Amino acid sequence: MAASKWRVGDEDEPSGGPKWFQEKPGALRAAGKWLFLSLTCGYFALSYASLPNFLNLGLYTQGLERTPYQYRVLQMFVFRVLMRMRIVVYAGTHLAALWNDPYRLVMVGIAFVSLLVAVLATAATIRWLTGDGVFSFWAAMLVPLMAQFTLAYAWDNPFTTPYDVPSVMFFALAMYLVLRRSWWAYYPIFVLAVVNRETACFITVFFAVWEWVRLGGTDLDTRTRLRWIVPHVAVQAAIWIAIKVTLARHFANNVHDGAYMGGLFMTHFRFNLSELLKPQQWPLMLSVCCFSLPFIWMQRRYISSKGLRWALAVILPLYFACLVVVGIVVEIRIFADWIALVVPAVALIVWNRFRPVERPQQKPEDCYELSC
Repeated sequence: MAASKWRVGDEDEPSGGPKWFQEKPGALRAAGKWLFLSLTCGYFALSYASLPNFLNLGLYTQGLERTPYQYRVLQMFVFRVLMRMRIVVYAGTHLAALWNDPYRLVMVGIAFVSLLVAVLATAATIRWLTGDGVFSFWAAMLVPLMAQFTLAYAWDNPFTTPYDVPSVMFFALAMYLVLRRSWWAYYPIFVLAVVNRETACFITVFFAVWEWVRLGGTDLDTRTRLRWIVPHVAVQAAIWIAIKVTLARHFANNVHDGAYMGGLFMTHFRFNLSELLKPQQWPLMLSVCCFSLPFIWMQRRYISSKGLRWALAVILPLYFACLVVVGIVVEIRIFADWIALVVPAVALIVWNRFRPVERPQQKPEDCYELSC
């Protein structure tokens, strides 16, 4: 396949073509990249954990926080395990930078590991789409940048929660596993993602869109494609509903925060509409994913993966519409999952729009320039 052509719909194989960086392998270079990645994730984790906690982490660890926040229980178990370790408690109570709070130390660990895995999973996705391993690593460094803007620098919601950064991690991991069609690993990750935060339902939407587009490039008819996709969607929907109902029943005696739909969701539709009409909120909404959404819209034709392009077109509006009803949209941290989708899209745009072109090799007898 010619390097100058865009790959539209060829999601099964990574594309070839010229590389952005001709990097020689070496232990020192690898160590430097890992050090840079670790310091970047560490900076984010420390800045994120230094924000005020939205939840009472002591109550959250005991399962006594307000719902629907207590429904996001995965990190509750992480806190329970780590807070029983004497070294964690001792170190946390002696770190003035973290207000001598061991819960904040655990928050640093959760944010660091989650962001690190999210970067690596996103890099793997970009490499799968482009075939350029070195470019994919550096392009994936957009994940910490967007996380910093979306989660740590948002002026209208200066607080932290234990499940937002892991949500990005699970979405990025699930996306890569869908591309690889590794269902044996995908379903455990999906279950953990749902237990972590209910927005994991949009992972199922990505699965459905990606598989529909992928199978559209084959000679399979519509009925055959639906026979493959619908059972998977039904199983994932059943898992999501079962987990939500189980958690709602288990924490039925917890204090409810706000108005609810059947005890499962909060409703903020009127509030969101009033906030979206305020001009001062428009720059905040544009800052989601580090102001990259207008760039993606204007350069969308360079997103050479048809599956990713359709996933963006379906998931982002659907996600926003749902959270206008059940979330608070000016708290842009609720859109953190978008990072897992947006970074590969930006990477593909840059890779296709600005990548270097290989110069044709000239034979010595055809070269008459002094520079030859």
